[in-house]
Amino acid sequence: MKQLLWSIIGVASLMGSFFLLFIVPTRWLKVERIGWETKVTKKIVQISDIHMKHLRVPLSTIKGVIESEQPDYIFLTGDFIDENEAELLKLDSFLEMIATTGVETYAVLGNHDRYLQSLDDLEHLLRSHQITLLKNEWVEKEDVFLVGIDDFGEGQHDMETSFSFSNPEQKDVIVLTHDPEIMTELDRPFTMLVAGHLHGKQVNIPYFFKLVNMGSVARSGKYQGKHPHDKGHFYISKGIGQSNLNIRFLVRSELTIHELGKR
Repeated sequence: MKQLLWSIIGVASLMGSFFLLFIVPTRWLKVERIGWETKVTKKIVQISDIHMKHLRVPLSTIKGVIESEQPDYIFLTGDFIDENEAELLKLDSFLEMIATTGVETYAVLGNHDRYLQSLDDLEHLLRSHQITLLKNEWVEKEDVFLVGIDDFGEGQHDMETSFSFSNPEQKDVIVLTHDPEIMTELDRPFTMLVAGHLHGKQVNIPYFFKLVNMGSVARSGKYQGKHPHDKGHFYISKGIGQSNLNIRFLVRSELTIHELGKR
């Protein structure tokens, strides 16, 4: 009986440790604040790598942050789904939550989104919630250019078309994309660029991106945070959802507040 009791305690301890180390980081949202030296003063909420099948952060928590911050824009930087069409119903609830905040929202696609048999369903869903999808497109606002570059990893990017506007030096150029590996080819000046894709490793073990090939940017040690580039500065979000295995280790789910006009 005593041996059985100790066995139960041991199993419970292992399960508790697993929950604390691998599950809690997927639920415990980290709100990152990043300052940018820009001409304009604005606030942008970035939500990346939703992977709807594996999103554990409550929608009410995300909505609470957005309503508290009152941003000018929301950027959704790709990977809305993890695997297939079955996630679109759940994604509909997420996008409805975003729409109810009343914040102007822009999106780009990620590599996982192209696992869908047809992108039309996802694109229709985004439009139905008044979310502007930018596929190598730009939007000129009164004080900024918003540029959305399609996914680099899937070869969908077109930088010439994305930057086909004139007189960019007169306004801040704000870029959203999914895969930061685009930095290896980006040759146009920009004020700031935001991406995701790498999940901050998701399982933060040493030399992870030396063993798993996620591109030269990740391999160089740039897999999260803000970094300089000869054409501007870029930021890589750790993402809010998980891909493949629904776990994180030493990396919390992230929602990012970009404060423009602040260093």
